[in-house]
Amino acid sequence: MDLKALFHPRSVALIGASTEQTKLSGRPFRFFREFGYAGNIYPVNPKYQEITGVPCFAKLSDIPGEVDLAVITLPASAVPQALAECGAKGVKAAAIISSGFAEVGGEGVRLQEELKRVASEYGIAVCGPNCSGFVYFPERVTASFSVGLDGGFPETGPAAFVSQSGALSSYILGAARERGLGFRYWITTGNECVLSFTDYLQYLLEDPEVRLVLGYLEDARDGQAFQAAARRALILDKPLIIMKAGRSEAGAKASVSHTGSLAGADEVYQAVFSQNGVLRAESLDELFDLAILAQAPRRPRGKRVQVVSISGAAGILMADVGSELGLEFSDLSPTTKEELRKIMPPFASLTNPMDVTAEAVARPALLSQAAEVILKDPNVDNVVMFFGIVPGAHEKLATAIAQVAQGTDKLVVMNWFPLPRTEIWMSLARAGVPVFPEPARGIRALAKMAQYVATRERALSRQPGQTIKGPDLGSEVEKILALARNQGRNALSEVEAKCLLKAWGLAVPRGGLARNAAEARSLAGGIGGPVAMKASSPDLLHKTEAGVIRLHLNSPEEVERSFEEIVEQAKKWNSETRLDGVLVEEMIGGETREVIVGVRQDLRFGPVVTFGLGGIFVEAIRDFAVWPAPLTLDEAREMIRRIRGYRILTAFRGRPAADLEALAQVLCRVGQLACQWQERIAELEINPLFVLPAGSGVIVGDALVALQ
Repeated sequence: MDLKALFHPRSVALIGASTEQTKLSGRPFRFFREFGYAGNIYPVNPKYQEITGVPCFAKLSDIPGEVDLAVITLPASAVPQALAECGAKGVKAAAIISSGFAEVGGEGVRLQEELKRVASEYGIAVCGPNCSGFVYFPERVTASFSVGLDGGFPETGPAAFVSQSGALSSYILGAARERGLGFRYWITTGNECVLSFTDYLQYLLEDPEVRLVLGYLEDARDGQAFQAAARRALILDKPLIIMKAGRSEAGAKASVSHTGSLAGADEVYQAVFSQNGVLRAESLDELFDLAILAQAPRRPRGKRVQVVSISGAAGILMADVGSELGLEFSDLSPTTKEELRKIMPPFASLTNPMDVTAEAVARPALLSQAAEVILKDPNVDNVVMFFGIVPGAHEKLATAIAQVAQGTDKLVVMNWFPLPRTEIWMSLARAGVPVFPEPARGIRALAKMAQYVATRERALSRQPGQTIKGPDLGSEVEKILALARNQGRNALSEVEAKCLLKAWGLAVPRGGLARNAAEARSLAGGIGGPVAMKASSPDLLHKTEAGVIRLHLNSPEEVERSFEEIVEQAKKWNSETRLDGVLVEEMIGGETREVIVGVRQDLRFGPVVTFGLGGIFVEAIRDFAVWPAPLTLDEAREMIRRIRGYRILTAFRGRPAADLEALAQVLCRVGQLACQWQERIAELEINPLFVLPAGSGVIVGDALVALQ
């Protein structure tokens, strides 16, 4: 849908306009007049002949000329008819500020469905309903009642803002002026009966004057479209900075598998953000901090940071925070240190962080002189500075730092606490130096932006890889899934799940299915070593809880006795259990690690892969990583490194490293399996997956497959 009529109208009709210009229905009209909108303005309300000298029309059809945009502030019950009249008039865009629709339920839902029908019939781009409207700043299109405009018309800038909240967005609009952030677009989406958050995002990214997009998001209703837009933003180097609300999902509790309950809504959103370079703001302050850094003319060139501070404590604080977030604080080169000794006091320590000491109070230029030398060091990607109160020197220091920053292609960040007068720190901002009012905030923003740059570089260099599959092209998988479907089952037995995974190229233990004790004895004898025995049934998805597993069985007598015990326990656990038999398999021992690998179909984003340390305590430990499928091998390797227990998988205390490359391939394969059979496989879990020493591969210990 073309949004040009929404943001570039040559004429606007304000349907329901009021003479009381402090009321919600009067404010949009006042803003259009007050802030100098250049197009035609047509108030529509049968109560009035004119409003503040502007002719007022009884109905839309009375307007003699064309109307591009309608701003509707009528009661909800009157809005569908008003929108239909817009369609008849040829209006192609509308901002419906009125509330009382799907958000209130009942009749409101029916009214909103009628709006969708009318908009579809006439091809009207609708913002809202139940929104605060929007503003397009370059053309002063103020289709909003926002209190954020009461302080005067803000300065236009390179940022765009899209929000699923109305009131909070107004406060953000007001606060942006104080933080030196200028918007080109400010949009509230409301109930999104026609245009969604992602629709606006896609449009904004193609505006060459937009350099970054901020958003407040509760739910991306079309997950695939959102991912595509986020990838587009990354490729265009237009940072997408999102404050995501709502960190829980009740539906995750109903998930069948352990990994399904691990990967709730917020974990999946975070994975989507990480994959596509979306910068997640954890607070309103961070939303602005990231925006201030994103609109700077330079990006971090890497993760190596040199801190130059007037306070030793502030320098330590910044180094501590930065190290936790992955920044590196390497040592300066000998040449740089030699140059610094010529200007620094003899008692200064040329370390990282570097404290220029109280000498900077007497010689404020010392800070900029040191920065100029440090920026030439090849070991330094970015310089972060901290300054405090130095009476009478703030203006000169700001000028000097601005000159230094403009003479380099490296990023210079200033943390200034407390902030000096607004015109002083704003002069730095205009010179391309981001200024932060507290030392840790600047470092946090820099760390996230450095990660964004690294993600973008990987995205740009990514080559389409060959799909990793097993030796079977899918026919065996299809047979297994079709059999279960034809039998009306919603899960596979472990035997079936392992056959499916084997067909897809994963290794499974030697063994087979026994239907009586004698068969179990024969299978164990053929394996020739300790065996594990488990009930095989599509009704027993979590065998540990059911008590139908026996391990480390050596003698034929143990095997026969265990068979009878397992069958008896399975019936005791659930008298209606459909028991296919008892699985007899080799015990996997030696230097192995147990991990869990799973995949489920997320309601918004489709298949997502989950990985963590395995075992029965996986949910209690909650050490896992989530990633949207399909994965590249590089993404799979990154998943493995993300868990807190990663070091357990490496060479540790005399134990050889696990086969991490084989593990990464499994993550890719299960993701591809879930993508290819997205309509058939609801969840898949391997727990444990035995990871053998490097070069030895992996073996599926237990497997669960739940069907759609």
